[in-house]
Amino acid sequence: MSIQRLFCVLGLLFCAVIAQAHDFVTERAWVEDPAGTMTLAEVQQAPATAFDNKYFTRGFSRSTFWLRLRIDPNASSEHPAADKLVIRIRPPYQDQVRLYDPLADQDRIRQTGDYFDWADDEYRSLNLNFVIPVGESPRDVWLRLRTDQSTMTVIEVMTEDETRAADRRQEIAMTLYLAVLLVCMGWGSLNYFNHRDELVGSYVFRELLAIAYALIMLGYFRVFTSGWLPVHLVDPVSNIVIWFFVAYVIWFDTRLIREFKPHPWLTRVLRILPWVFPLNMLLFVVGKLYLANIVNAYLVIFAIFLIMCAALSTRAWKEAQGAPADEQPVFSKAFLLTVYGTVLLVVLVNRLPIMGFMSAQDGFLYLNLVYAVLSSIAMMVLIQVRTSRLHQRQQDAQRRLEVAELEAEQERAQRIEQANFLKMLAHEMKTPLSVVRMAIGRGEQGSRISDMADRAVQDMNGIIERLLDVEKLNDQQLKVLPVSFDLIDLIHKIRDGLPEGQRLRLDAPQQLMMQSDVRFIQVILSNLFENAIKYGAVDAPIDVRIRQTSGRIAISVCNPVGASGAPDPAQVFNKYYRAPGAHERTGSGLGLYLVNAMVSLLAGSIRYQASVGVICFDISLPVATA
Repeated sequence: MSIQRLFCVLGLLFCAVIAQAHDFVTERAWVEDPAGTMTLAEVQQAPATAFDNKYFTRGFSRSTFWLRLRIDPNASSEHPAADKLVIRIRPPYQDQVRLYDPLADQDRIRQTGDYFDWADDEYRSLNLNFVIPVGESPRDVWLRLRTDQSTMTVIEVMTEDETRAADRRQEIAMTLYLAVLLVCMGWGSLNYFNHRDELVGSYVFRELLAIAYALIMLGYFRVFTSGWLPVHLVDPVSNIVIWFFVAYVIWFDTRLIREFKPHPWLTRVLRILPWVFPLNMLLFVVGKLYLANIVNAYLVIFAIFLIMCAALSTRAWKEAQGAPADEQPVFSKAFLLTVYGTVLLVVLVNRLPIMGFMSAQDGFLYLNLVYAVLSSIAMMVLIQVRTSRLHQRQQDAQRRLEVAELEAEQERAQRIEQANFLKMLAHEMKTPLSVVRMAIGRGEQGSRISDMADRAVQDMNGIIERLLDVEKLNDQQLKVLPVSFDLIDLIHKIRDGLPEGQRLRLDAPQQLMMQSDVRFIQVILSNLFENAIKYGAVDAPIDVRIRQTSGRIAISVCNPVGASGAPDPAQVFNKYYRAPGAHERTGSGLGLYLVNAMVSLLAGSIRYQASVGVICFDISLPVATA
C-alpha cells in the first residue's frame, strides 16, 4: 500500500470515529468551582456559561467544572423508541466524572473515570459512560468534572443502540489504527535485524512507546488493567508513560536531525529538553501532578517549534555541494521540512484547544493520535530512505571491494562470466519489473496490463529457475531420476501452459512411452518451444516432429526466422549468448545452454540447423535412460 493510500485509509477511519449520532442535548452550560467545594444546590443557583457544541474545554485548570446538559426526550423525531439513554464521555483518561440526575436515586453516588475500575462502569466500553432514563419531559442533568489533565471533554447523549453502533465504529477504527502502529514497529524490527542500524533500533522502541501511548489515549489501558492493577496506580502509570513518550520522541527527533548538521545551539537546547521528564517525575513525587501535565503540554509545543527551527537551520546540503554522490545527504531538505512542517501543524491544531487557547471542533479530540501515527509513518519513510541510501552506499563499497578482489584473485574468464551475468540480469529484469510496476500503479485487474504483468512475472520466474538450474549444474547437483511417462502427453501439457501455445503444430504418434527424467525433458522442451514462440516469426506455425527409431527418440523443433534473426551456430549453446536482435525481448541467455547440458546428461545429442528462413533444433534421446 502506498503512503498516499494509507493516509486516505486513516482519514476514513478518522471520519468514522467522529461521525455524529443524534443527540438528546438541547442546551449545554458550565459553572466553575475553583475550590471544588460547591454543592449541587449552590451550582444550580450560580450563573452558568453556555457552550455551543459537544466539546467543552477550559484548558488545564485546578478548578472543578460542573457541566449542565438540558436533555429533551423529544429533541428529534428521528430517534427510535427507547427507555434508556447513555451519556458518552470522551476521552477515557479523565480522572473523575460524577453524575447528578433528578430522575435517579439521589443517595447513590454515580461516578466514573480512570480513578475507578472499568469493571464498575454502568456501561462498559472504551469511553466513560452513564446510563440514564429517557424521561418524559426536558430536564437538567449535571456532570461534575475533576481532572489533572486537560479539561477538553466530548459529551454526547444517545440511545443504547446508537451508543453501541458508535462504539463498534470506534473499536474497528482504533483497532486498525493500532495495526498501523504495529506495522511500523514490525517494519522497524525487520529493518534493524537486517542492518543493525542504531537509529532504526531507536525507532522500534519509539513505536513501542507510541503503541503504549495510543492504548492509554484510546481507553484500552483502563480496560486491560481492570482487575489486576490497583485503581490508584492507573492514572500515575498513564501519566508517566505519556511523559516518557514525549521525552523519547524529542530525543529521537534530535538524534535524527543531528545527522543533517543543524545550528549547534539549537542542538544543545534540544538535547536538554528530554531532561524535563525527570522534572515531571519530581513534580509527581511532591504531589504536583497537575503542574507536571502543564509542563509536558508546553514542552510538546516548544519542542516541535525548536525541531522545525533546527530543520530550517540544517547545513548538510550546503556543505555537500559538489561532493561525490555517496557523500550527499540521503534525502532532500525540502522533504525534511515537509515532514516536520506537517507535524508542527497537526500538533498546534491539537494542542491549542487542549490548552484552552481556542475552541474545539469535531475531530480535534483525536488529533493527538493523528500526530502519533503521522509522525510514525513520516519517520518510517525518512528512515527507510536513509537506510536504503546507506545500504546502497555499503553495497556500492562492497561491490567495489569485490571487484578489486576478483581482479587480483580470479582468472579473466571468471570475471568476464560474472560481468555477462550482471549485465544480463540488470537488462533482462528491467523490462518485466517496469511492466509489473506499471500494472500495480494502475491497478487494472484482468486488463491487458494485468496480463502483461503476469507474463513479466513468468519471465522473471523463468530467469530465476534457469539460474538455479545453472547453479546446480555447476555444482554437479543435477541428477538424472528416470521414470516412465508418456512423452506426447507431456508435450500437450507444456503446450497448453504456453502463451500462443496453439502455434505448435505437432506431428507425432498418439502415445510414446519413455523411461527418462521427466523434469529434464520438460525443461528441454519448454525452452525450445518458448524460444520458437518468442523469437520466431510472429503468428507463424512451429513444427514439432516426434519419431521413434532403433531404441531412440528423435525430436525436431522448427520455426521460421523472426525479427531477432538466427543465432550464431558457433555460440548458440554458450552460456549467456543471445543473438544481437534478441535483446529486445526478456531472456537470460541460459536456456539453450541448459538444454545442451541436460540432453548430454540424458545420453542424448542436440544439433542446430539454420537454412534460408528456417531454423531447427534436432534432439536424439534414448527411449530408456539408465
